[in-house]
Amino acid sequence: MAEKIKPERMRPEDYAEGGSPMSRGATYVRKEIVSKGVGFGSALAIAISFTTHKSILWAIIHGFFSWFYVIYYALTR
Repeated sequence: MAEKIKPERMRPEDYAEGGSPMSRGATYVRKEIVSKGVGFGSALAIAISFTTHKSILWAIIHGFFSWFYVIYYALTR
């Protein structure tokens, strides 16, 4: 029986020309948490700010400062 290659050791450069990982029964997993968009800290700061102040302008400003505003809010409440 042919020996399988472990998925965590495979890289796209390792594939043979014209061969795909699926033809060999292997998979390639790419881990990426956040590359673009709003992060969790910004979303949390916007939600807290809008709930507290009912102002979109303040929500945008606090979203820019993200975790700093969340920590400030937690310490002052």
